[in-house]
Amino acid sequence: MQTRFLVAATVTLSMLTAADAQAGNTASVLQFGTTNNSFISQSGSTNNSATTLQFGATNQATTVQTGSLATVNTLVIGQGGTTATASNTALAGQVGGSNSSLIGQIGANNAAGVAQLGILNGSTILQQAP
Repeated sequence: MQTRFLVAATVTLSMLTAADAQAGNTASVLQFGTTNNSFISQSGSTNNSATTLQFGATNQATTVQTGSLATVNTLVIGQGGTTATASNTALAGQVGGSNSSLIGQIGANNAAGVAQLGILNGSTILQQAP
């Protein structure tokens, strides 16, 4: 009886470990301040998801996501300037099977760059000067 329980517990723990190894990565950053800097780096075999929101006079955000051809990478960067001379910089790099990015910036000086390598890629950049 004890042997059966040990085998069942071992099999169950092995299945949980395998499920954890396939889990995705999620990161969220929210920043309020004069100068905001954010860097997110994710590497996973299933799903990578990142969201960065920054509100300040100088905002800089970089997100890098890598994975296999089965990986789904999704990122959102939102930057809002709080002064008349606000500066926003956003950089995104994605490698995987399916990549999507959305960058939205409101400020006097907006710069955004996206690099994607994968089977299905889509990106949207919205910039508005006040």
